[in-house]
Amino acid sequence: MKTLDSDLIIVGAGILGLSAAIQAAEQGLKVQLFEKDAEPVGATRRNFGMVGTSTLTHPEGEWHKHALSTRDFYQRIQAQTDISFQQRNGLYLANTELEWQVLNEFAVSAPDYDIPVQLLSREQTLQQFGWINPQADIRGGMIFHEDYSVEPQRIGKRLLQYAQQLGVEIHCNACVVKTSAGLGIKEIHLASGETYRTAKVLICHGELTQLLYPELLQNMGLLRCSLQMALTKPFKQHLNASVYSGLSISRYPAFEICSSHAELTDESRQGLVKDYGIHILLKQNEHGQIILGDSHEYYPVEEMPQFYQREEINHFIQDYCQTKIGLTLPQIEFRWNGYYLTHPEQPACVTEAESGIFLISAVAGKGMTTGAGFMKEILEKHIF
Repeated sequence: MKTLDSDLIIVGAGILGLSAAIQAAEQGLKVQLFEKDAEPVGATRRNFGMVGTSTLTHPEGEWHKHALSTRDFYQRIQAQTDISFQQRNGLYLANTELEWQVLNEFAVSAPDYDIPVQLLSREQTLQQFGWINPQADIRGGMIFHEDYSVEPQRIGKRLLQYAQQLGVEIHCNACVVKTSAGLGIKEIHLASGETYRTAKVLICHGELTQLLYPELLQNMGLLRCSLQMALTKPFKQHLNASVYSGLSISRYPAFEICSSHAELTDESRQGLVKDYGIHILLKQNEHGQIILGDSHEYYPVEEMPQFYQREEINHFIQDYCQTKIGLTLPQIEFRWNGYYLTHPEQPACVTEAESGIFLISAVAGKGMTTGAGFMKEILEKHIF
């Protein structure tokens, strides 16, 4: 009988693959992790670094539990080694009366879900955040004290190092081009010609659908989402929070507990906002630069990925920052497109492509906030 190289092989070293590898190794499994690039460069790198524990999921839903579990995962590792995880308040700004109404409703309901928030009047918002231009069209704000932050250019590399310290065997620049399942043995085949054998395989492929089980992924009805993002030159002041626009209030699931949320959604999703899924986020990184965006355009995975940016979206975001958020942005240093997969109906897709080989897909834009908790559940259901 052929010998196994490991108990578990994980394909993909994004946040899903990394968190799965770490948690599996902590349970005593021999784990091998294969990453096609020199380091994580997909959605784990091309994001804001916002960990929106309180708002990116519905507080009554299963994914909120994943968010809390993910927070605990980061905190536990941060206590041992610096992965850039830290508490950072989230500031939601309301510009319209309806946005302000939803924030007020949320302030009333938040204690029922153990979500610590602070509602700020316009005057309090301007006083606490001195970088906001008083001429901005702001009605008020809300601070979320259970928001967190990571540095997207560091988190992937630091978690890779931590996984290696736990004994995970890391293979970078190792592109898996084929997998197969036999009786008790699963094999992965690299572009280099090497073959590795294991008991089970998790494929955390991000938005890449062309290499492993492409027909299966296409038949699942997945959509690729393209997001326009940018990085400014350093801003002269500290924002002292991760900043969410009023458009984010209508987009994020936590606010669905508010009775006025549906009306707000109808009101806000008009024009470019509706056409391109625009809502505006600002996150200041460790160098003082501001990561900003974004937009959401969806198309089938078999279509060519969008490689250009729409200038009308960039102009809209810049104007919104100045007039609604009260921030004149520093010069843009560079722009990029982010990509992730999503499903029209499911919050994530888990598929057993062959016996013991699982595809983990379409976690969409909540991977940094919920990924580790979600992968803990996957390991418990399918691996341990």
